[in-house]
Amino acid sequence: MPRFPIKKTAIVNQQAIITGPDYRHIVRVLRLKPGNEITLYDDESTEHLAQITEIRTKEIEVAIMKSNRIITESELSIILMQGLPKGDKMAYIVEKATELGVKAIIPVITERSQVRQTNRDRRWERIAIEASKQCGRVIPPKTFPIRSFRSVIEDRYESTLKIIFYENSIYNIKEYFSNNSQPPLNIAIFIGPEGGFSEGEIKLASEQGFTPLGLGPRILRTETASVVTIGILQYKFGDI
Repeated sequence: MPRFPIKKTAIVNQQAIITGPDYRHIVRVLRLKPGNEITLYDDESTEHLAQITEIRTKEIEVAIMKSNRIITESELSIILMQGLPKGDKMAYIVEKATELGVKAIIPVITERSQVRQTNRDRRWERIAIEASKQCGRVIPPKTFPIRSFRSVIEDRYESTLKIIFYENSIYNIKEYFSNNSQPPLNIAIFIGPEGGFSEGEIKLASEQGFTPLGLGPRILRTETASVVTIGILQYKFGDI
């Protein structure tokens, strides 16, 4: 059944109004009619079974038939700091990170980033919302505007563990977690762009409390590294 986000405050007396892009998708793409049912999910982790009652020129009126609180958010809070990659790889990373349950995604310009600026911030936000619809999440991850390496590294995070991935690290993720079994609740992970991080960036990150770790003997593409890392963390500490 099609799923669409809605603000909790938009539901009044068991009725709600749908407008904007979701209106167009329901009417022009799905071609739904009055009497058809859809699923709405709000920002308080509640799903609502709704029936279309009326389709007007720019809005759809629906009646809420049943509501259920659901839990699809991971108890493990992961912040993904992603070195800005080339092409449209960031869109792929946002989509997969959303499916894997990250709480926030921060695109970062690093020393070796070949892309220095882009106007795709809003697109990444939309991708996170669409991916949330598909995978059953009710709270999409927060997608931040592009930031500089130094501003991200020097920021204050409520993270019990901060990791920066570096192919020349003497420790890899498997060894690190074998020797450190204390389960973290909040993790910040930093993945480099094509070419990885410079030695200067690793030094600065280490000074700010980040632990450099490797991802095994093979060099992974940046988009692969992000997905693999999040999957490992969710398997070991989260809900996979």
